[in-house]
Amino acid sequence: MEKELLIYTDPDYGIEFIVDVEKFEFRERANPDNCYTLEDISDLGEEGYFFDHFDKSTGMTICIKPPQFVTLAPQQMAEKYNKAVEEILLLTDFELMVDQEVLTRRIKHGELPTVEIGGHIFYADARIDLLRPKDVLSTMGIRFDDLEYWYVEDKNVYAFPYDPKNFEIGDREWDKILDYPIDLIFVEIPYARTLDPVGLNRRNGWQEMEGLKETGLRLDFKAELVPWNKSGIDEIISENRLKQPIIEVGKERNKRQEHKKGRKL
Repeated sequence: MEKELLIYTDPDYGIEFIVDVEKFEFRERANPDNCYTLEDISDLGEEGYFFDHFDKSTGMTICIKPPQFVTLAPQQMAEKYNKAVEEILLLTDFELMVDQEVLTRRIKHGELPTVEIGGHIFYADARIDLLRPKDVLSTMGIRFDDLEYWYVEDKNVYAFPYDPKNFEIGDREWDKILDYPIDLIFVEIPYARTLDPVGLNRRNGWQEMEGLKETGLRLDFKAELVPWNKSGIDEIISENRLKQPIIEVGKERNKRQEHKKGRKL
């Protein structure tokens, strides 16, 4: 049986919103298309949240100020985080949704997140725009800016060819490749905002803990190894193979022309 969602009724305007703890969003009951996620609303800390809502009945934009999720839905939050309701009521949303031990390690002790790529550990340091390979001095590592080319928006990941020998993004003449590159692997890692949100906040001059409710906070990740036949490269190889006979014919024609040339008496 589907769980019944909690309804929050704004005390000033009487507008009802469905409180979805699983997705952390507010949806207008009368019009569910009016949906507000954590990314859409402003955080007021212990006072809760606020967001602007257009009310069709009055034609006005009004400010909605719901309390924290731990206040609105303590039972649902307790179930989500596997804690007792009594414990939930003593916490703020931030204290519950962001691992406080990990936060201390990251903020107070300066511990960097790590991500294992192809069996090697990289330090994720978004503040200086780098994934730095551990104990490797021959390279600076991989720049997040360079990974932007390989960003997959609908999955919120970087999906890219990786060179495990040189600890860098695999570089090939992709318009000429005819087979899977045997010295490269294809991997997926989380977006910079997920890997190192604190470092990214510092780099952009934002508050260190900005947006941590949305992203969460972890210090260890592992790249997902993607088989080449699921990487999208097959289409590129097929196109290149179709072009190959034309290229070979062109090369042969050039050779014949060169052979005809020479010193004439």
